[in-house]
Amino acid sequence: MKNALFLLAALALTSAAQAQTAPARTAPLNGRGGAMRSPEQQAEAQAQRLAKELNLTADQQAKVQQLMAAQRQETQTAIQGAGGNRRAMGQAMRAGRDKFNGQLQTVLTPDQYTKYQQMLAERRAKMQERRQGGGGMSDDLN
Repeated sequence: MKNALFLLAALALTSAAQAQTAPARTAPLNGRGGAMRSPEQQAEAQAQRLAKELNLTADQQAKVQQLMAAQRQETQTAIQGAGGNRRAMGQAMRAGRDKFNGQLQTVLTPDQYTKYQQMLAERRAKMQERRQGGGGMSDDLN
């Protein structure tokens, strides 16, 4: 019994010592180990990624970034306005995505838009696979 109490006390002390020496986080994490980014930063990063993958011109990239920033802001407003109603949030997000895709289609060439749609389909398939337990980090480690 004394040994168990001693071990418990030692564990509590080492945990407290580690907590005091751990570096303080300056920004909340996004769930993937990175700091949360503003909607504008997210839009910029996504526009840069699309610029590479779709070979966008500088003008197209600027327009895509503006569209993405506006869409992210509208989505954020819709989520806050839904008051926790998941169905309303989903409907607002779908409407925003449809609006964005329509606007994006006017900025991209037909070939670029086709490739964009293929990229979205691949991403959806990967997400579906992960949801069904077919992917993820645990599979990568085996």
